[in-house]
Amino acid sequence: MLKDNYNHVSNVPNPSIKKGTIKEKLIIFLEETLYKFQEHFKGKVNESEENLNEQLGKTLSYFSKNHAFIFQAETKQKQPRGIDRRVDIGVFRHYSDPNPFFTIEAKRLTTSMPKNRDKEYVLGENPIKSSGGIERFKNNVHGVNLNHSAIIGYVQNENGKYWYNSINSWIQELIDDKIKSTLNWFSNDLLINTCGFKDLRVVKSISKSEKINGTKIILNHYFINLCE
Repeated sequence: MLKDNYNHVSNVPNPSIKKGTIKEKLIIFLEETLYKFQEHFKGKVNESEENLNEQLGKTLSYFSKNHAFIFQAETKQKQPRGIDRRVDIGVFRHYSDPNPFFTIEAKRLTTSMPKNRDKEYVLGENPIKSSGGIERFKNNVHGVNLNHSAIIGYVQNENGKYWYNSINSWIQELIDDKIKSTLNWFSNDLLINTCGFKDLRVVKSISKSEKINGTKIILNHYFINLCE
């Protein structure tokens, strides 16, 4: 289990980061660190999501020593009613902050997943449980009251371009009502590639989803190639 990053730099507000820029700083840090994660953990094509999340959390904590970010695994996402949910990683400015300013969910991307879980990056089998990655953000059970978060895909076969096309095809089927969902799906839910597939180590995309409460959330998508 990832613990708070208790170094003396990360646990105090950093005066070098101007108000309103911390999300931009985090995105830059996150993208740089994901390449380091990919280099160190490539070949982990059979590793479980739980183990990969643990390694990702430790990697982010290690390289954030000189940054004003604290990464906490299994961060509670308080729900207005019912059982509180947990997101894979919450990002905090300070150890005393009650809520993260950014959240990260992660999913395995492999064609060997059971049939009932093969679209889990987008949508889970049971709408009551809301186990899909994008689905959870649209349902506001992850990224609660936030307008910016991220989803990471651990690519364990094929490559990021393959999964980009597959995921967008599933979303399009939801838009066209060919796949049933309790949520409304729109063209803004589709992923827009931002890296031109020039480097398949980490394929970067972005989408803007409407939550069930009518607010919007920008999602940064990162497909990390663990195959090579």
